[in-house]
Amino acid sequence: MTPTRPDTDQTTAAKTRLDAAAAARDQAIENAQRTYWQAVKAEMEAKNLTQAAVAAHLDFSREHVRKQLKRYTADQ
Repeated sequence: MTPTRPDTDQTTAAKTRLDAAAAARDQAIENAQRTYWQAVKAEMEAKNLTQAAVAAHLDFSREHVRKQLKRYTADQ
């Protein structure tokens, strides 16, 4: 087994940049999910679709739709 190389300033900085990129990616995913489920909730509140219709159209269970709405639109 090859021994690992000691960390240098460049590798430490690279790892820090990767960590920052991962955090930015995670935040972007969270924001996209929040936007998506808020749009779903808006359609349901406008009475354009029922929860069952949303679940059938998106191929999710009604329970999944309920949980996602609760998770991503709780602060509305």
